[in-house]
Amino acid sequence: MDSDMKTKVLSIDDNPVNRAIIELALQDHFNLVSSDGKEPFIELIAKVQPQIILLDVQLEGKNGFDLCKSLRYSSQDTGITVIFVSGLTSEQDKLTGYACGGDDYITKPVNVPELAQKLKAIEKKIIDRCQLSEQCQQATNVAFTSMKNASELGLLIEFFNDTLAISDPDQLFDKVSDFCSQFELNFSLEIRLNGQFLQYPQRQVAPLELKILELGRTAQRIVNFENNILFNSDWCSILIKHLPKQDEALIGRIRDHFAVLLGIIDSRLIFMNSENSRLNIRKDAIASLSRSLAIEFSEIKQHVQYQENQLLQLLSDLTIDMDKKTLSMGLTEEQELDLCGLFDETKERFKDVISCSANVDNKLKDMNKILTKID
Repeated sequence: MDSDMKTKVLSIDDNPVNRAIIELALQDHFNLVSSDGKEPFIELIAKVQPQIILLDVQLEGKNGFDLCKSLRYSSQDTGITVIFVSGLTSEQDKLTGYACGGDDYITKPVNVPELAQKLKAIEKKIIDRCQLSEQCQQATNVAFTSMKNASELGLLIEFFNDTLAISDPDQLFDKVSDFCSQFELNFSLEIRLNGQFLQYPQRQVAPLELKILELGRTAQRIVNFENNILFNSDWCSILIKHLPKQDEALIGRIRDHFAVLLGIIDSRLIFMNSENSRLNIRKDAIASLSRSLAIEFSEIKQHVQYQENQLLQLLSDLTIDMDKKTLSMGLTEEQELDLCGLFDETKERFKDVISCSANVDNKLKDMNKILTKID
């Protein structure tokens, strides 16, 4: 087995014979490092980073109990198993070892097979503990990812609700910007509406990005290149820029969320296109009606003018005939004046009636103006 895969054991004993015996017994199964204890203890732990320490109690100039206690109070203590190996055999010595933070106590001379079995049992516990830690970390990651997905799904629902009443592409872009800001994403957007290609942010899209957005009109749904992703549909393209390559989880969520986002944007653009088409049909219908009415109004006006001219001509002929008749009727001057006055009065009233047609003409013009102002 590769030494890096083995459990690392640090053996500290100032007796070279004892160290040699332990090395001979353990080095095949464990990644064993031996020390005579002269090196500063905490520095040695930091350098070796052992999982198990076999610590002699009576070292030259040092006390193993004190060393263990200093380890437990240091930042280097990561759950290291400390086994005292000592010639001190009293119960009090063993209790002192446990009180100083030791995990086990073995007396000399060392029973090597027993020590090997103890270390293998400890090794199994270490492996189980690491596996449990990994499982806990995985569970934590899954829970955290689920929470983020739930939160980000809430952002999609919020985006959907916020865009329900939007009928302007500029407002839609603002909502997309708000959504992307939640992920701290840089993006460019092209909206394809009513035969127009609208790029956002307006007047800020680089020429290369414009070219990429143009290619999106005929590209597949999702295109990955470098640390960028291009999302495409018939109605729009979204270029997400400068994604962190190392964050695969984020990239996966971005792909999922923006596929949904694209569908929401499409639905709004389809609605806008339908509304614009409906308004254009309405405008065309009103314009056509206005033109038809203008023609009808012109014909009515011509007909009224013709009738007015006929009536005026009839009145003029009647006036001439009246003048001729009064000469042959033998009326007195007073009677003739009365008759002419009555006729002139009737003539003026007749002209007033004719002038009313001008009011009709003005009303028709006002109606046409109202129609032309309707959007």
